Amino acid sequence: MVRPTFLGSTSGMADFIAPKYSLLEIERRWLVNRQAIGSLDPSTARCIEDLYIAGSQLRLRKMTSADGNIIYKLGKKYGATDSSGEPVTNLYLTAAEHAIFDSLPGDRASKVRYLISDGALDVYEFPRTGFTVFEREFNNELAALRYLPPSFVVEEITQQPEYSGAALAAVELRTS
Repeated sequence: MVRPTFLGSTSGMADFIAPKYSLLEIERRWLVNRQAIGSLDPSTARCIEDLYIAGSQLRLRKMTSADGNIIYKLGKKYGATDSSGEPVTNLYLTAAEHAIFDSLPGDRASKVRYLISDGALDVYEFPRTGFTVFEREFNNELAALRYLPPSFVVEEITQQPEYSGAALAAVELRTS
């Protein structure tokens, strides 16, 4: 991620200037053919539990690595810009701070993230069991444009909001 200075216009936000402590996330995402991937290395796996807090653009995240190390974060995405990037801000939390935010209402998702082919493969466990997305972050827009994805990708979903993490978490069928 790179620190933006001026991002120009965004959807509904003319002359948007990135917030002071944000970084520009330049990322591309694809649906994948799981059969074309083969076995995954469990030593690269991170279990990720996300809470997309209702009424906000905030995401609470708990990441547990294969060795048991846990990282807690509160993130905010400010929305896509005219460029291929999106300003994001992350704040690292303690377990106690995470527990406070975790009681808030919102949509939840859990997935296992594997490092593969210079990117990350997210295999959802909830609410869309088995749904799989490959994503790759870039240092600049040119690198993102020039990138040739691995042969196991099927369809690019980078610009499709229905495949955002928040949208995927919202598909849970409510029973209460």
